[in-house]
Amino acid sequence: MGASIGIEYDGLKQALREIQKVDPALRRQITKDIKNAMAPLLSAIKDLIPSSAPLQGQKHNGRTAWKAENKNVVMKVDTRKARSRNLAKGAQFESVGTVKITAKGAALSMADMAGRGPNQTRNKNPLRARPGFAEYLTASLGRGPSRFVWARSDDYLDEITRNVDKIVIEVMDKTNKSLVKR
Repeated sequence: MGASIGIEYDGLKQALREIQKVDPALRRQITKDIKNAMAPLLSAIKDLIPSSAPLQGQKHNGRTAWKAENKNVVMKVDTRKARSRNLAKGAQFESVGTVKITAKGAALSMADMAGRGPNQTRNKNPLRARPGFAEYLTASLGRGPSRFVWARSDDYLDEITRNVDKIVIEVMDKTNKSLVKR
């Protein structure tokens, strides 16, 4: 799982699910509008990600290698319902962001979040533990944990929230109109 940020709106998930039932084309258009509103942040995050490996040990052909396609940062509109274990406790929807930006790929996720947790090595096997990995990344990139995704999100959060708020108000109006027509 990659590093991600999310924005949550009350009732938006349910509204999008209703629109999907009534007019799937409109639901796809709303997703495109939200993606366009998020475009400045996505491009800023991609600009922050280096094109070459930040550390020498990431230059190989394995799964954790730094590759040109490491700039794979995606936006997703999440409308999933709550898991059954949470439904039993009364939740209708998951308490995750409705709009998510996620960094995909093993190398990018590790480089972004290394050093964030309490266990700096994340591996009990001493042959595989890399206790200096996070410090080397910080020295190489000049930024601490949350090096790419969160590093730029604070700069754009107000602008994105304003843009997405307009779309959310529009979605709620369209949902109310579709419910009245039923």
